[in-house]
Amino acid sequence: MNFKGHLCSGVIVGIGMAVGATRLGYIGSDDLTTQVAVSATALFFALFPDLDTSSVPQRWFFRIVFFALLYLGWTGRYELATLVGIVSLLPLLDHHRGWTHWKISPLVVSVLLGAIYEYWRARHAFMGEFAWGNVRALIEGHWVFLAACIAGWYTHLLLDGRFKFFPTDQGHH
Repeated sequence: MNFKGHLCSGVIVGIGMAVGATRLGYIGSDDLTTQVAVSATALFFALFPDLDTSSVPQRWFFRIVFFALLYLGWTGRYELATLVGIVSLLPLLDHHRGWTHWKISPLVVSVLLGAIYEYWRARHAFMGEFAWGNVRALIEGHWVFLAACIAGWYTHLLLDGRFKFFPTDQGHH
């Protein structure tokens, strides 16, 4: 699949995630900021696996990351800036269609990064006192983002043919 296909699917999945979460009551119907953020998260992860190849989308991506990091630093959101920086470099750690196209990567990477972010948030939200019991309260407000990450990424893998729903029998004609 090409960039435009992944872009279109990311937009569709992102809007679907936001609409679904809103209709199910996980996002307020008047909370446009969160709706857009959930849509953008799914879109980002629908494009994410192909950021490992030098291209126009990759250059635009790093331009956007640059300004996002400036904004996050300016507003004092250092933990989120660190997470964005780490995530943006991950595709560059391997070759095209490397680990970013493994079937398990969306689950493992999304859950791991989400856990790190929630740990940082829990540490600061509760005056430096981290307790696993407090994490559940924080996760409840952010699980929609985790779902958007996973849905966007798996959409990419699906469109790249990583899942064969109708396997062909190559040995018999």
